[in-house]
Amino acid sequence: MANDKAISERPAAAGESTRTYRHGLARPSSYKIGYSLGKWLPRGALFVLADLLADATHWTNPEPARILRANLRSAFPRWSEREVEVLSKRIFRNFARNLVDYGRFDTITDEALDRLIPSAQNLHFLEESFSKGRGVILVTGHIGNWELGALFFARHGFRINVVTIPEGRERIDSIRGAYRMRQDIRTIVVDGSPFSSLEIVAALRRGEIVAMLVDRWEGTGGVPSKFFGAERRFPRGPFVLSRATGAPVIPAYIVREGSIYRGVVDPPFFMEEPEDEPGARRVSESLERMIRTYPDQWYNFAPR
Repeated sequence: MANDKAISERPAAAGESTRTYRHGLARPSSYKIGYSLGKWLPRGALFVLADLLADATHWTNPEPARILRANLRSAFPRWSEREVEVLSKRIFRNFARNLVDYGRFDTITDEALDRLIPSAQNLHFLEESFSKGRGVILVTGHIGNWELGALFFARHGFRINVVTIPEGRERIDSIRGAYRMRQDIRTIVVDGSPFSSLEIVAALRRGEIVAMLVDRWEGTGGVPSKFFGAERRFPRGPFVLSRATGAPVIPAYIVREGSIYRGVVDPPFFMEEPEDEPGARRVSESLERMIRTYPDQWYNFAPR
């Protein structure tokens, strides 16, 4: 059996205190407004409203904006203050546009989804791994539209389970959970209970995808790896699971390019060695490459 503690341990801060880096766009009301308007207004009009709301949020939420700029400076030390400021505003706008699209996809047809996400680079990596019946551990970060990624892969015939930690706001957890359920996407909540690790292993044994965000680890016992030149820690869960079940780890993303989205799937890798560091390095390099390519879609409002 996989190490229950390594899989189910959650960041110490999750759900235990109000996160100071929360911004107005992450409120339950923003989610509900976006979902409701998405049913009635055209996408272009919604983007105009989203941009206005994002600009106001950037102005009235100084702490999340400050943290975001600090993270950008750390990752891109050669950028000027002007470049960092312009990019931070664009990130807020893209985050708001993500909420618009995520809300619209609640009732979107398969044909419309295919037009918005016409392709996924190297999707065959996922298809080939999935066909072997061992399940797939899909890892991603807070870049692009990660919630939309689950919908995209689910609508392409993959049975997907999203591993999440409590957000600390039950209404947001409830909204996201209900949304996924309507799209036949299962949510596995990691709250420190050993049962969550059993659910994850069972999903892999059934040959399903287990998807998880891995770029914000605040707990103990993470795996160290260089990330933009500084040592960061990544959760051990994906690597422990791969070693225990034989399932491959695959980094994957959904990013926006103009008015459409594109999937990006990296080659799979297996944890055959006893150390977790090589796996963390592969994930870190994948995340860093995507962030350098799409810096305006890196939603890192958390302190580093």
